[in-house]
Amino acid sequence: VILSDSANQIFLAESGRRILCALILRARKNPKKFEEVFDEMISFLEQADQWIHTEMELAAYGVKHLNFYDVVLDFILMDSFEDLENPPMAIQNIVNNHWLNSSFKETAVASSCWSVLKQKKQQMKVPDGFFAHFYAVCEHISPVLAWGFLGPRNSLNELCSYFKNQILYFLKDIFDFEKVRYSSVDNLAEDLLQLLIR
Repeated sequence: VILSDSANQIFLAESGRRILCALILRARKNPKKFEEVFDEMISFLEQADQWIHTEMELAAYGVKHLNFYDVVLDFILMDSFEDLENPPMAIQNIVNNHWLNSSFKETAVASSCWSVLKQKKQQMKVPDGFFAHFYAVCEHISPVLAWGFLGPRNSLNELCSYFKNQILYFLKDIFDFEKVRYSSVDNLAEDLLQLLIR
């Protein structure tokens, strides 16, 4: 229901862009290329004729419904947070190696992210579908998030932690019966939107 309203779609896309650009800027990177691929993904998602293909692509990964919770919160964000809590041992070893300088560690983390994305791209069934656009966005934001969570305690780490905590608080709130009315789909959508806006 929330995503069926074009004003909500614009709000969510712009909010996502602002948050992710803030993370990229905090990492002292240029967000220009990210913004380009993000806009391309949003344009792709605005094409209603692509939704059936997107639904099939996501269903192959266990996403049953195309809605904000299942796609953005659960599949994208929560899965990413889980992956970052348990990074590959090679990355842990690099990040924890006191002999390596921070710049080298950051480059190694980024290279690892790009390597994983390259493997995922090779397994795509639809070369210009949802995952092609999603992985293009991930090429720019995944290294930033990975370094933000795994790297040294600094302003990027603080911002990444704040971002994650806000998502977790939101998830907690949507299951709080004092904050969200589950009496009807419209009431539920209205309350969820209010939580998103705050």
